Amino acid sequence: MLIFTTDKNRLLKHFRKDPVLFAYHIGDLDDFHFPDCLWSTLVSKRAGINDVLLTYTGGDTPTVLAFGLSDDFDNLLNEYVPIAPPRFFCHFRKQHRPIFREFANETPLGTHLKMRLDETMFASRRPTRSTGVIRLDHSHEPALRELYSAAYPGNYFAPRMLQTGKYFGYVENGAIIAVAGVHVVSDRHRIAVLGNIATHREYRGRGLATTLTYQLTEELVSEGKLVCLNVKADNVPAITCYRKLGFVPVHEFEEALFKLR
Repeated sequence: MLIFTTDKNRLLKHFRKDPVLFAYHIGDLDDFHFPDCLWSTLVSKRAGINDVLLTYTGGDTPTVLAFGLSDDFDNLLNEYVPIAPPRFFCHFRKQHRPIFREFANETPLGTHLKMRLDETMFASRRPTRSTGVIRLDHSHEPALRELYSAAYPGNYFAPRMLQTGKYFGYVENGAIIAVAGVHVVSDRHRIAVLGNIATHREYRGRGLATTLTYQLTEELVSEGKLVCLNVKADNVPAITCYRKLGFVPVHEFEEALFKLR
């Protein structure tokens, strides 16, 4: 039976079973994101929470993260999808696609990988330092919007994430030409998910994204955080960059836009 909960302790206990799969979920337990989250669960008296489905409403379009651990996850999906938002992005495993298609029309957005940092590998892969790297704040928002519009039109940049202090930019001739940031970061739960990493098309091939990602990741590692990221499985240049820094693939999942019928 589907039950909605706000019990952070029980949710965290469940997510700790696979911190990479549930990296976004763990980060969203922080007060910064928690008000924008709806937690749908399957609960048993013996095991507590068996499965969780997260609906994040902080963006323009809700995002559903549908990753199950038990054989009963299909039941949770069958109960939830008919009452889901009319239009939503979704991260899910491919075996669950038929359940979504039973109730909704799908626009596939590709296969993705979840990668986590291997700190042993990371320690030996420091790129050349650059004086062009700066920490970004809200004063840089207009320049960032311009960069994302040119370099990464389908981005998930939320300006309030600049409050975290975990966005780094590369400046040349007074302009931000590359950026690396986070989707979620939690000091309390010691986890971070990198995101919105982009380089202006005219400046690609110089290793700027690698430099920025390394500096940001180095800071997160020094704070004792598990560092993860999502990347499209066919984005060979990005995966090559991440592998060079010590990230390794752990999970594969699908992304799609669904519209209920």
